Amino acid sequence: MHIERLDFENSPYLGVYGTATDRLALIREGLGEKKLEVLREVLKVPIIETSIMKSRIVGIFAAGNSNAIVVPWYVWDAELEKINGQLREQGIDIEIVPFQSTLTAFGNLILANDRAALVSAKFSREEAKRLEDVLGVEVERGMIGDFHAVGSVGVVTNRGGLVHPEATDEELEWLRDLFKVDVYVGTANMGVPFVGSCMLANSHGVVVGHLTTGPEIVKIEEALGFLD
Repeated sequence: MHIERLDFENSPYLGVYGTATDRLALIREGLGEKKLEVLREVLKVPIIETSIMKSRIVGIFAAGNSNAIVVPWYVWDAELEKINGQLREQGIDIEIVPFQSTLTAFGNLILANDRAALVSAKFSREEAKRLEDVLGVEVERGMIGDFHAVGSVGVVTNRGGLVHPEATDEELEWLRDLFKVDVYVGTANMGVPFVGSCMLANSHGVVVGHLTTGPEIVKIEEALGFLD
């Protein structure tokens, strides 16, 4: 299966508790093995269980792509050591970067795939350039539908993208040109427009909140490139 419904301790907001790329997924600690197995089966990448700043809302603080994951600079040293240790055990060569910024909710403020990244206009031009160097892709500053939290109102992979229904036609064309994938509008979890907070997705599959309806799933499958 390339799409499954799931909850994290009855919460449908999976994107708050993790982030996924085509090489790994960072997931909050404490999930049961059955749910971890669903994540492994659908996303088809190693699962790294961790906290960030002693918090389980890993998806709020971390963002990235197949080249690097950025986390706030005051992530605990023990957490970095644990993550890096698990990466070495899995044989994954990816950089975990404690990024220097007064902003910390990188999962909310960064939307990225392996071709480009859109970051909130709240980042300075210098910070955007630094993120470009770290992630190894073109980075643009901007908003989606008047929202700075581009990472929570959107999800993008190397196959497709889904964003907040208030995104304009001009923004959709811009996003398609930036990420080099088709991008559509849609919702999850029975009408929630903050789709990035509702799911974990990569090029292999997507795990959505358990409240997501059948019509929403069809739209998500189409947007993320899983419908033939």
